[in-house]
Amino acid sequence: MLRNLKHYKRPTKIEDAVALVQSNANAVYLGGGAWTVAQGDPSLEFVVDLQDLGLDYVEATLAEFKIGATASLQALIDHPDAALLASGLLARAAGYVQSRNLREQGSVGGTLIIADAAEPLTTALLVLDADIRYADPVVHKAPFMSFVAYRDRLIKARALITELRVQRPPAKSAAGFEVVGRSPKDKPIVCAAAYVEVDEGLPNAMRVAVGGAHAQPVRFHKTEHILSGQFLTSDKVTQALAPALADLSPVADFRGSAEYRLAMAGVLARRAIMGAWQAARRLS
Repeated sequence: MLRNLKHYKRPTKIEDAVALVQSNANAVYLGGGAWTVAQGDPSLEFVVDLQDLGLDYVEATLAEFKIGATASLQALIDHPDAALLASGLLARAAGYVQSRNLREQGSVGGTLIIADAAEPLTTALLVLDADIRYADPVVHKAPFMSFVAYRDRLIKARALITELRVQRPPAKSAAGFEVVGRSPKDKPIVCAAAYVEVDEGLPNAMRVAVGGAHAQPVRFHKTEHILSGQFLTSDKVTQALAPALADLSPVADFRGSAEYRLAMAGVLARRAIMGAWQAARRLS
């Protein structure tokens, strides 16, 4: 409950929404509201409702998949193209974010803003050819990986996420996604995503990311470089993961020790890579 709420605005223009939040120290954006309402912050006095900005869409074109920031997580999962795009990676990852009821309410943009170290949708988006739009109030475009790196800066500047765009991958490609949690559908303790494109039987493009084993979901650039153009085997992948795993600094909590998180990062990343590789080869 927002017990001390005093001001409510529902603008119809993006620039007006941003101006309201940036000019009022106690104002926040209200998308789906799942997180904001659940927090019940007693100091929160001013909300700017985003419902009338027209950002609640999920659209597919021949070239890309466009997701408005206030589209619900369930709307993303239910879109017919989500099950096809990159082996259904986005739909599968979004399914691990929250329970069905909260996915109906929670927005894609809000999920990315409050993402923790093991956030599955953020981890999945890191391996896709995705970019993000945000307004401050001018609308800017940035690679999704840059958004993850500078998210705290954008939050401090009180910028507003407006849209995600994911480019359709080529035909000879596939993605893998692996998780470990306390139950099969629980939010992951650790998760890993991989994307592989194949040319003449070998991977000519690869992206790998892990969530839950560092301060935020992270790309494994070193592993990608080592494995590019190589015929993949489980042993090769394990060896190539070692330099990237050495850069991680897992934080322990009640769900898993640092040692456990690091071990699972290696296991899940290997499974995701091999799964994506084998699926892409079947399409080549």
